[in-house]
Amino acid sequence: MARRLIGLDVGTNAVTVAEIATGNPPRLNMFGQVALPRDAMREGEVADEGAVAEAIARLRTEVGLRRAGVRVGIASPRLIVRQVEMPVMSRDDLASALRFQAPDLIPFPVEEAAMDFAVLGTDTPEGGEPTMRVLLAAAQGATVQRLVAAVEAGGLIVDAVDLLPLALIRALGQPATAMGDHPGAEAIVSFGGGVTAIAVHEDRVPRFVRVLGTGGRELTEAIAAEVELPFDNAESLKRQLASPGDHLLTRARAAIDRPLAALIDDVRSSLDYYRNQPGAVPIVRVIITGGGSQLPGLAERLASTAGVPVEVARPRDLLTLGDIGFSEEDLPRLDPYIPGAVGLALGGAGIGTVVNLLPRGRGRVAGASSRSRAVVGAAAGAAVLIVLLAIPTLARQHQISNTKKDATKQLAQNDSLQRQINKLADARNAQLTLEQTRAEVQNVLASDVSWAKMLQELARTIPNDVWLTSFQGSVPPPTAGTGAATTTTTSTGTGGTTTTSGTPTTTAPPAAASNGTITFNAMGLDYASVSAWLQRVSTIPSFANVFVPNAALVQGDTRNTVSFSSTATITPAAHTDRLSKYEGTGK
Repeated sequence: MARRLIGLDVGTNAVTVAEIATGNPPRLNMFGQVALPRDAMREGEVADEGAVAEAIARLRTEVGLRRAGVRVGIASPRLIVRQVEMPVMSRDDLASALRFQAPDLIPFPVEEAAMDFAVLGTDTPEGGEPTMRVLLAAAQGATVQRLVAAVEAGGLIVDAVDLLPLALIRALGQPATAMGDHPGAEAIVSFGGGVTAIAVHEDRVPRFVRVLGTGGRELTEAIAAEVELPFDNAESLKRQLASPGDHLLTRARAAIDRPLAALIDDVRSSLDYYRNQPGAVPIVRVIITGGGSQLPGLAERLASTAGVPVEVARPRDLLTLGDIGFSEEDLPRLDPYIPGAVGLALGGAGIGTVVNLLPRGRGRVAGASSRSRAVVGAAAGAAVLIVLLAIPTLARQHQISNTKKDATKQLAQNDSLQRQINKLADARNAQLTLEQTRAEVQNVLASDVSWAKMLQELARTIPNDVWLTSFQGSVPPPTAGTGAATTTTTSTGTGGTTTTSGTPTTTAPPAAASNGTITFNAMGLDYASVSAWLQRVSTIPSFANVFVPNAALVQGDTRNTVSFSSTATITPAAHTDRLSKYEGTGK
């Protein structure tokens, strides 16, 4: 019986399963999806194994899937995907060489890593030795184990742990012949709930892979905060943004504008990173998919920002549909969710670039020749051991012979590895430069303050009989003795509101140990308003040591007011989470 090809995509908001039969085009024979509880997955990683397992068990029941082997996808910002150039060698030697170089390529201990690789092709430079282009993938072993444990607790068998970005290329990637007279690279961007996966390929060969730790969930949270709705209600409101709007929808659209712009800019930066690499082929179009791709106007905004035509994925055009239990009018709703699971299933047929992060000995994937050879080698070793124990004399001679061969082989391998190290000296220097740049970025983000959040807290807390005329804040420079404090000033008057930012010329930066200072200028109806200001503003988490150094009565035509200034120090609560997200520790 032919082995079933089933892909399981464990996303942020739902678990999706698809079964395909190979062909031209492939045939989709089974498809299903069930929702996941909020926070069961965080940034593409399992946070609640029980909730994920329960959803998978429910999905099996709904689609009638018995215990079967599946290929599971992983997409996390902590997923490491590198392309390295290596001398031409056998797969076994390549595995050993990559293991040796892994400490320079991945940011966590090798013994804690789940790793695999795929050879993308070979190059023969003019006058040089041929080399191989190798894609190395790695994730923390504990992350992979949690995913496998949750899937198997749900009643399925994990055949392989594949990369979701590679699955997207299999499901949606178009060959160069389909790109007209000017073939080039194609980018596929999947906007998920908690992550955004980006894959750039050339003729279905991956050239660049990145997973961002942001997605549609941040837009929902922005709506929930703006209109003061529970998260689930805000999610429903987000899905209605294309409808003719009342005041609530107008506020929701305004609420997502800033986080959506940040997400699009992150995607554009990732595409720019690829485009700036030496030898990069121009990107001729971008395909978007995932639940977030349904956001009205997303394709147009991304096209304008990235400077490349953007199309919404139509995966059903690339498949033959079997009887999957959905009516004709419901099929368009499936388009954003089909590619991940279908692409994972296609990996089981060895289509495209395939890797498997499943620990050794766990997978049942056809084509995993190195793992099969390891098992065969172990069995052969056991048989030889039995013979040697029975014939001590031959054993001694065999041992001496093997020792000499091993010593000769080890010396040759050492020479080969040393030549590789010499060739990779430039790469090492580039890595050191990257680490220095990363340290500089961390230094800057260490004092990054969310002025917008601070102003929102202030707007919600300020007494009704007090109005702000100006707001000035400063934080210490990233490194003591260098740079200048950042200042944001907001002035409100009859001419409207004006916001500027820059370097203060009259206010000295605070001491290095300080989180920063704030100066307010405000008007109140009377001195009781000033007292209310102190009481209310002191409750804001971003401020501490709120003080009013001066207040003065202002004579008016119809009534008197009180003009006063106030100061406060900035607390760590005002800092953004961009440093933790950059370091990969943010939730």
